[in-house]
Amino acid sequence: MNLTEIKKLIPECCNAAKIDIDKLDDNEKKHLEEILPSAESIIVLGHHIKNSREWIWTRLESEHENTTCIADLHTKDVLKEIKNELKSKGNNSKLIPYPGISGVRFKKLAEKTGMGEIGDNYLFLHNDWGPWVHLRVLLTDASLNCNQKNTIDEVCIHCGKCIEACPSNAITENNFNSQKCRERHEDLNSSHSCEICARVCPIGETPEKIND
Repeated sequence: MNLTEIKKLIPECCNAAKIDIDKLDDNEKKHLEEILPSAESIIVLGHHIKNSREWIWTRLESEHENTTCIADLHTKDVLKEIKNELKSKGNNSKLIPYPGISGVRFKKLAEKTGMGEIGDNYLFLHNDWGPWVHLRVLLTDASLNCNQKNTIDEVCIHCGKCIEACPSNAITENNFNSQKCRERHEDLNSSHSCEICARVCPIGETPEKIND
């Protein structure tokens, strides 16, 4: 099976890329092989956020920290279609849990596929969509052929706008304080996360802002 066949299963709002598990570092391989010991390939699915409402998080048991959003439900549904197709070909696959559970960060995997890069704002910047992308990852024992290049092109232009705009001073040159960022999100007590660093980013088309 090849990646072209996989891409035929996804809607236009999404983008898929893959990387072989042997291209990962030992720590990443260890975590993923605990999820699926026979794993050979990782499929990274990115969904383009065109409406900020897609990122409004609501309570739902059994989801990530008992919350979910439209974008996450959508990407999981798309990956379910891919999973069913792989199953029909005799392959096993598993949806990778969120980083706090799996120990592997989605944006690190996405970066290794060449889909984009982690910017100065520590957000994953898609080559075309900038920070407005929601990531999910599928692990499979299928060996997927493709002609994509797994090299990282520079997406972030290092304009410094995210550093200047961050209200918590969580972003500094060559450093990101995740604790300060997390505290900011907790202080907001909102159904959607702080988007300031994403909204000042000049990469991609910024969705209309939602007012609480």
